[in-house]
Amino acid sequence: MKTLNKLLNNQIISTIAALSVYGLLVALIIYLYPGKDNFQLNLILDQSDKIFEGWLLTLFISVVVLFFSIFSGFSLYLLMISKNLFLNKVGSIFNYVVFGSPLIVFLLTIYYFLAVPLGFEDRNIIGIIALTLYIGPYMKNVFESALSSIDELQYQAMKVFGFKTWQKYVYIIIPQLIRILIPPMISNLTFIIKGSSLLYFIGVYEVYKQIATIQSNTYAIVEGYLVLFIVYLIITIPLIALAKYFEKKVSAWN
Repeated sequence: MKTLNKLLNNQIISTIAALSVYGLLVALIIYLYPGKDNFQLNLILDQSDKIFEGWLLTLFISVVVLFFSIFSGFSLYLLMISKNLFLNKVGSIFNYVVFGSPLIVFLLTIYYFLAVPLGFEDRNIIGIIALTLYIGPYMKNVFESALSSIDELQYQAMKVFGFKTWQKYVYIIIPQLIRILIPPMISNLTFIIKGSSLLYFIGVYEVYKQIATIQSNTYAIVEGYLVLFIVYLIITIPLIALAKYFEKKVSAWN
């Protein structure tokens, strides 16, 4: 009990010390910032309704992309393990294209060379499709890693007990996969949220676009970026903490 209390106290003291360092750094930045006398955060915060609207759209798009990327990632995984050489190459080429392309380049390519020529006008849907395609290979890696964690002995045991295919998945494979997939899914959601800021370039009014519009109307450039920085941290820090929590849980289950 004493050891536990000591560890807890050390963690609290270390956390306070670390936060103090960052607090001093922030104070130094504020002190050295040349435009502090003209710093008007209220110019941004006065339009908090628009920021909140963009924040909600960011969350909505990110959750929808995560949902659909589960299917695109699993489909890509099936293509890349297919014994059909043609299907295998289709999956492999797409995998190489995504991993070899920056998200902004991929997004603009989808928009200008596919969506615009085909007459798609809903930029929110175009953004969702582009992000879903881009996240697919990352999600494929998640499935690949999760499925490889189920060792051969379990498959042999299922075969010995005469499990049908659906029984293998329902009783053995899927319950294990759900536990293993939760942490990387949350991490991918964090990645999607950060990547969704690039939808600004195709005119989607997510939180970055909303704040950029306010900046252009008020000339409160620095203030806008500060609010944007805080808004993204409000979303991502709890998700990162949640992912770490589930990682520990999965380790305990294993």
